[in-house]
Amino acid sequence: MRRVFLVISIVLSGLLPAPTSVWAETLARPELVREVLAGKRHEARVSWWGFDRADSTKYLQQAIHSKARRLIIDRQASAWVTRPLSGVSDQEIIFEAGTELVALRGDFRSKGDCLLTWQECENVVVRGQKKDGGKSARIRMHKQDYQSAAYEPSEWRHGLAFLGCRNVLVQDLTVEKTGGDGIYLGTTRNREVNQDVVIRRVDCNENHRQGISVISAENLLIEDCRLRNTSGTAPQAGIDFEPNSPTDSLINCVLRRCVAENNAGTGFQICPQTMTGSSKPISIHLDRCVSRSNTQHAIHLCSTQQDPPGGRLRITRFVSENDGMAGLSVQFNPYDAVRIEMENSVLRDSARHDAFFPPIYVQGLGLESRPAGNLHFKGVTIKDDVDRPFLRHRDKTGIGVKDITGDIVLERNGRKETITVDDAWLTQYLR
Repeated sequence: MRRVFLVISIVLSGLLPAPTSVWAETLARPELVREVLAGKRHEARVSWWGFDRADSTKYLQQAIHSKARRLIIDRQASAWVTRPLSGVSDQEIIFEAGTELVALRGDFRSKGDCLLTWQECENVVVRGQKKDGGKSARIRMHKQDYQSAAYEPSEWRHGLAFLGCRNVLVQDLTVEKTGGDGIYLGTTRNREVNQDVVIRRVDCNENHRQGISVISAENLLIEDCRLRNTSGTAPQAGIDFEPNSPTDSLINCVLRRCVAENNAGTGFQICPQTMTGSSKPISIHLDRCVSRSNTQHAIHLCSTQQDPPGGRLRITRFVSENDGMAGLSVQFNPYDAVRIEMENSVLRDSARHDAFFPPIYVQGLGLESRPAGNLHFKGVTIKDDVDRPFLRHRDKTGIGVKDITGDIVLERNGRKETITVDDAWLTQYLR
């Protein structure tokens, strides 16, 4: 220990440059590492392997690959700086309150370099401890660097990537300024779906492509999350459900008490454009979610025009406030495809400065045999002081819509009007 203090005193006197290993030596506990590797200890701290304020990749990766059941990334005087890392199964990673895991500046040159990736892993927990004086654990990259000419353009430099994983919990973290998505739920060749995933109290802020992208998931719960300030490359949504193939799944996906705000795209986007009528029916539920001040739509469902999938999109106790385009936009969903239910929800001040979009927008497929529709409203309030229709339908065939039903309260300039939407009303309204 005296040798370490001697080196530090010499460095401070200006006689030697600071060796990066000094900090590692002061923290490393090789005798405890040996006990972890021998299976005698199931909880470990990353600093036992070492800490380097310039680049701690080797210590972080060795600690993760030790397969300690409970691994603590302990708070240091500065951030844990790292190159891309890979995760393992059967491990809980805990960020001490105030801990930062930060991408190494100048690295992440490959277009698909993510900060932390789990591939075909099971029983994974990644969570921050309770907030310490208002400062939560944070995962941070350098979005502006990746957007510059110094980097090859990419939309896949994600913060946390789960590829075909099962039994996952992500909780109490901030994921920000990534070169792709804050969190990405993707697939592998061997396993096409993530199963039993919970994302809770996560703040996805200022990411390049999406706050969260869901490519394939079954039994997904996202609750009490903030999805905000996405900007960089399309779609730039708070969250985007966007399968890559007809065999992907969007089954039992629930978002509860999530807020999507100030994104350059849509708040909540569902785009099963690669799925077909033979795909597994989708099932997505947005409950008590809020879309606020997004540049595009609050909720946007867009299927394929050729052979759209079936399923159910349920929207309950939803609030849209001051979104740039429609509160609810539905494209290419025929009357016999996805059933869309909106209940006890409020669309307020949608598309106030957009002459094209109303609060509710429906676009047909352009097929005379399959008119757009299958929208059902119950207890929906539209607050709109702009003198315009609250619902607009557009298609190239002029065949109208089918199976749009429910009750809507229209509030305009202090007046309320209750409207019962049925075939007779639609025939009169859309003529």
